[in-house]
Amino acid sequence: MMKIKLRWNSCVRRWLAACILAGGAFPALAVEAGTLITALEGSASRGSANGPQTLQSFVRLKEGDLVALERGARLKLVYLANGRQENWEGNGRLEIGATESKSWGLKEPRVAQLPAVLVAQIAKTPTIDSQGRAGMTRLRAIASADAVARIEKTYRRLRAEAEQDDLNPEMYLLSGMLEIRALDRVEQAIEDLRASRPADPQAKLLVALYQHSLRNAKEISSRP
Repeated sequence: MMKIKLRWNSCVRRWLAACILAGGAFPALAVEAGTLITALEGSASRGSANGPQTLQSFVRLKEGDLVALERGARLKLVYLANGRQENWEGNGRLEIGATESKSWGLKEPRVAQLPAVLVAQIAKTPTIDSQGRAGMTRLRAIASADAVARIEKTYRRLRAEAEQDDLNPEMYLLSGMLEIRALDRVEQAIEDLRASRPADPQAKLLVALYQHSLRNAKEISSRP
């Protein structure tokens, strides 16, 4: 029994060390709850005990957060628990709920229901924490040709159905390819996104987040 316990503890320590090397992200057993900012134009802030915190794209919000939008701001949120996407505009306030937002001073949002396959990958998008460091999506087994082809096919469908300025399909592609360790394809997708949207601040931030995650993934893959 003692040998089994020691062997288990050793396995747990190696697992934790791998998670730390991956940027502090622990393997997820299910889609994480919460709300992700997937696009933000203009100024918005979140209330806190230390005063307002400036927000940007790819920041995760939690239930009960109060968000203030300045005049002219545009904010897109995705509720990861149910796939509800909200597009808000104007000058006013939001309270983040469990499955939808409550607003004051804002007109009704444009709402869309995202497919589960898209939400599952958006939920694994690297995010910015309070120190401004990029987290890393979870990695699975080495990519197979079938897995790469499946992600490519779904991406092409999502891209064909999306508006031109919608980055959701690219978020799906990057997250999916990184998760299965198709690192060359991640690098190609990063370059494609940077070349196709050189002046898009949302795209630039997404590129920066995935460049960081890609470096971490390559470093881990190169270790014995």
